Amino acid sequence: MQLGISLHWPLLLMEHPGLPGDPISMLQRGQVSELEREAALRQLAEAAAEGEPAVRNEYAAGLFTVGRRDEAEQIWQALLSAQPDLAAVGLNLALCHLESGRFEECTRVLRACQERTDPASWLGRRARRRLAELNRAMSIWERQVRLMELRVAAFRERISVGLARPKDFKELTWTLAKLVHVQGSSVTGRDVLDAARRAREAAPDDPESLELLVLALFKAGFADEQGDALRQLEETAPHSVALKVRREVTTAAAQAEDRARRAHMRELGVRARTGDRAAEDLLRREARLFPNNFQYRVDLAFAAFSRADKATARQLTDELAAEPFADHFVHFHIAQIYWFLGERELSREQFKLAYDTAATERDREDVRYAVRTVGAGDPEELGLQ
Repeated sequence: MQLGISLHWPLLLMEHPGLPGDPISMLQRGQVSELEREAALRQLAEAAAEGEPAVRNEYAAGLFTVGRRDEAEQIWQALLSAQPDLAAVGLNLALCHLESGRFEECTRVLRACQERTDPASWLGRRARRRLAELNRAMSIWERQVRLMELRVAAFRERISVGLARPKDFKELTWTLAKLVHVQGSSVTGRDVLDAARRAREAAPDDPESLELLVLALFKAGFADEQGDALRQLEETAPHSVALKVRREVTTAAAQAEDRARRAHMRELGVRARTGDRAAEDLLRREARLFPNNFQYRVDLAFAAFSRADKATARQLTDELAAEPFADHFVHFHIAQIYWFLGERELSREQFKLAYDTAATERDREDVRYAVRTVGAGDPEELGLQ
């Protein structure tokens, strides 16, 4: 289990006649081809389309098993919204939150399960036991987090007074890389990358420092710089863990999962913009992990504006406008948000930047069209010719 909490809770299935070939057992074996996996998921999806809660729960369990947690969560949430007394579904949803590191939500769901279930039943006993296990584990984990935060403060103090050794820079990077996954932490993927860069500067000939930089660049989404660092790493440490990770994410199965994840994140963005607060929370977590993914942050700004939280929308938009790596996509969208917020001059400035950074004539025409649509003036008068 990630994030320092080692709890192993099995998925729970509900009684129903069963499906031919037992697709869930096949997926849980792990050693299946991509074709077999997709066939099993398709079989589960087709059965779940009939709406039977037990089969929909099983389909969600299949998605969860192959790593598509967000999709599984949506199904479990929908099932519980319709039938809050489905304890097995609630326990599965709690497991989903646990695996995502969202411990407060996990606790909330377990408490709700406990309240809605006969305490003498096996599901009631299981809910009570899991809640007790989680409380113990969280107490230990909170102490671990506090120790990591103190380590970060100590390393930064050593660095600030010039007493840091190369090892201190690396330890700081590793510790920040752990804290970035902690719910509620202020550490971002960019903090990890900044620390990795400094570790590399402190020990330019150290393969481990280069490995740290590669991993941080991968997480932050700096593809060009990562390519250069990867080539150096292949020359100096061909058996590096970072290279192994890189090779694993380029397999056909990993690429298929990546496409599915990208599609799901686009869907989350749409849901967040239309007022789905759960989707917005998930998007916010991803934006903290991957601050260089501007799509997530633009979606969050639009989501805040759509629910009339103008202060948050303005803050997120200002942060995007200050990004040194902001591109056409960023300028084009935040120009519109500034306009909706009533910041006319800032909006026009961003429209001009969107025009200047456009890669194609189609992009430039999109800017001119947006300017006319929102009423920002004559594109030609703004120099958008």
